[in-house]
Amino acid sequence: MNERKFWMILGLIFVAVTSGCAYAIVAKQDHIAERRTAIDNLTKEIKTARQTITETPNLIKDVIVLRELAVVFEEILPTTDGASNLIKNFYNYSQESGVNPDSFKDQTNRKDKKSKSDFYRFSYTLEMTGDTFQFMDFLNHIETHSRFMAVPSYRMTSGTRGDMEELGFAQHTIQMEVETYVYQPKTTAKAVAIDNYDRKRDLLMGEINRRRQALRLHTFQYRGARGRRDPWVDPRVSVEENPSGLTVVEQKEKVDELAALLQSATGQWDRVQSAENILERMMEKRGVIETVATIDEELRRIDNDGLVTYPPAVKRLQVEVRDPVQALHGELDDTNNIQGPLKEELEQVAGHMRKNIESGEFALALQDYESIKAGLELVQGDPVRMELAELLRLLADEADILREFEAIEIRFSGQALIEGHAPAVLLNGKTLKVGDMLQPGVEIIAIRPFEVDFAFRGVVLTRSF
Repeated sequence: MNERKFWMILGLIFVAVTSGCAYAIVAKQDHIAERRTAIDNLTKEIKTARQTITETPNLIKDVIVLRELAVVFEEILPTTDGASNLIKNFYNYSQESGVNPDSFKDQTNRKDKKSKSDFYRFSYTLEMTGDTFQFMDFLNHIETHSRFMAVPSYRMTSGTRGDMEELGFAQHTIQMEVETYVYQPKTTAKAVAIDNYDRKRDLLMGEINRRRQALRLHTFQYRGARGRRDPWVDPRVSVEENPSGLTVVEQKEKVDELAALLQSATGQWDRVQSAENILERMMEKRGVIETVATIDEELRRIDNDGLVTYPPAVKRLQVEVRDPVQALHGELDDTNNIQGPLKEELEQVAGHMRKNIESGEFALALQDYESIKAGLELVQGDPVRMELAELLRLLADEADILREFEAIEIRFSGQALIEGHAPAVLLNGKTLKVGDMLQPGVEIIAIRPFEVDFAFRGVVLTRSF
């Protein structure tokens, strides 16, 4: 091998070795880069995992709290059906507040499929008539509703002073918009099970209750006009307008007072009509008669002293008090056509009195008698009812005697029962024998072991010790 060929072969070997080393170095660098990338990714994963481990307990707490508050959320933003049924609520509110509904309707509510929001808006247009305070009461019902509702706009056209004087109250025309929302998430996630959920929930009850209270509605209770004038139609009136000295506000309050009394009497009369038994019916009817008598007396005083002269108050007094109380008088008179209580009424009261006497409720037995006493004189000529009326009087006397005797204080300290000697008993610190008086009207007529018979108001009564 000549020298030239040797160096050529050596050069080729060097080039090959160098290329191999270079390739090995490059491959190693690529491997190192891959390892470094893997290390960086693993570092990020470790950081993320550590962050997840750190944040998971707080996330679990938030999930538990929100799950427990789901009921409150459903009240505030309930289902679509709940929003659709609000029209019924509005009509109920109109009856409770006194406004007259002209038109209650929901607007076209179409869900925008392109919308990314999870909230679906419902809106309503309400048209009604009423005075300012009825409208405020209606608004109060909306404000205090359990679900979220808002009134973005309303328009009022005031009534006239002439209409107010003719009707006794203002009649404003009101149109208002009401809107609410329903929560309908576009995507639903599967609920994740949480280990030891009940124990963790119990530990979070303080936070849950705090959040629940923050979500609950804190309402203001609207208390009505309370003598105020309707600002849209009722201008200020001089306090000297009424010679009786009552201001306009006081006249309105007087009418409100009588209207409330009449409402109470009407409620009692409804209970008379629906009473389940005769005794309950008689007691309620007695309350109606007493309330109506109070209203009649106040109306006479108003007429005699000229207390109510303000035209709207005069009209309200006629419409809300005089006419209805006159109608109630007619209904009461219709029930009084039969002379005295019925046989069934007398029998039921007698049975009730016996039951109260046997159980020691003497005062209740006397109340039963008082409820029917006034009608007993009207049963004359009917032997059956006369006999029952006499029985009721006897039961009332018995209850009265037993009630008085029970109220007598008798302290027993001992007794002496010796053969051949008159028995004696120590009562109220005094030694007494048969024939002695414990007190005026209470005579001892028999002494037995731990028992004494007394003569009291013509009957013999036994007291055991």
